[in-house]
Amino acid sequence: KGTQRINMKIIIGAITLVQVSLSAAAGFGFHHAPVHHIAPAYHAPAYHAPAYHAPAYHAPIVHAAPAYHAPIVHAAPIVHAAPAYHAPVYHDEPHPYNYEYGVHDDYSGANFNAGEHADGTGNVEGSYSVLLPDGRTQ
Repeated sequence: KGTQRINMKIIIGAITLVQVSLSAAAGFGFHHAPVHHIAPAYHAPAYHAPAYHAPAYHAPIVHAAPAYHAPIVHAAPIVHAAPAYHAPVYHDEPHPYNYEYGVHDDYSGANFNAGEHADGTGNVEGSYSVLLPDGRTQ
């Protein structure tokens, strides 16, 4: 019984070994882990910022204030009063006149008249007329 077990183990091991080797040859089964290559290291070029220097500040040169000399004061000149203002007098006297104005346009149909007469004594007379669209004169 002991030798049968050993023989059975040997047969099962041999069959397993054959199956593994056949499946590996066919592309199935166990595979090796992929090989990863480490990328080469990249080093950026060194950057050196330009050096800036603050502009030199020179304080302005301060001179003594100029000497102040008060102006010489003279007596004020004599001022005479302005002459009195007299407004012009306008006389509202009526003047005689005549005024007439009229438009007669056949294209637009506009027809109106205006007139006025003054006799010089203050009497004024006048009239205005317009042709309405319905043909009446107002």
